[in-house]
Amino acid sequence: MSSYLLDSNILMDFFKKRKEAIEVIAELVKKGEISISILSITELRAGWTEEQAVFFLSRLYKLVKIKRLTEKIAELAGKFRHEYKLKGVVLPAIDTLIAATAIIYECQLVTRNKKDFPMRELRFYPIK
Repeated sequence: MSSYLLDSNILMDFFKKRKEAIEVIAELVKKGEISISILSITELRAGWTEEQAVFFLSRLYKLVKIKRLTEKIAELAGKFRHEYKLKGVVLPAIDTLIAATAIIYECQLVTRNKKDFPMRELRFYPIK
């Protein structure tokens, strides 16, 4: 079974009822397991009112599996930040943690922002 880790931007578009996001999620549900990093809950919740959070969070938890952070994920994310800092590139902690989550859990990352994830180890799901 294939596994897919949705980046927050895909879910934001999904909950805004954007056609492309709805189509890609419907496609992925048929292909395998869809999940998110626990960090995406923070990013999503930050953009919602209390009423929206009550409405959307229950739907989110039924739709996806939540991938928790582990020591291996934290260490790999730190390694990425260090390696790219040596190259003069500052990567946000949350992006390196999401990338490391996808790698450790062997998921394809589903995102509209590939430029935020320059790690060669990542496998991306192609979005049309």
